[in-house]
Amino acid sequence: MEGLNIRHFKLMNGEEIIGLVAIKNDHNYIIERPVKIHPNLLGGIQFSAWFPFSDDKQFKVLKSNIIQHVPIAESIKDTYVNFALKMDKPISAPDTRTDEELLKEYEDSLNRVADDMIPEVKRTIH
Repeated sequence: MEGLNIRHFKLMNGEEIIGLVAIKNDHNYIIERPVKIHPNLLGGIQFSAWFPFSDDKQFKVLKSNIIQHVPIAESIKDTYVNFALKMDKPISAPDTRTDEELLKEYEDSLNRVADDMIPEVKRTIH
């Protein structure tokens, strides 16, 4: 993985992305499989696709929109590459059910759980 030019970009809008630099032009970079970095509550980071609803693999980032960029540490490269390769899996369509349908489904599931948890009471008449 040492030969891959994977860089961490800090953008003017505050986003931080990691991506494989495919082409470096005078005014922009062409980045393959960019991922957005999200800090989590435990002090670590999480990745998400930068453009999650696009099938495109390459994106142009103008140099004028970049505050700073650096090569990423070798220890992070494996994590990035594994995540980026998993992004090739097809994206499922978003759930388009109405709030009422979702609420009814949730209510039904709660009723099923309640029925399973409460034993049937057998009545005996003496």
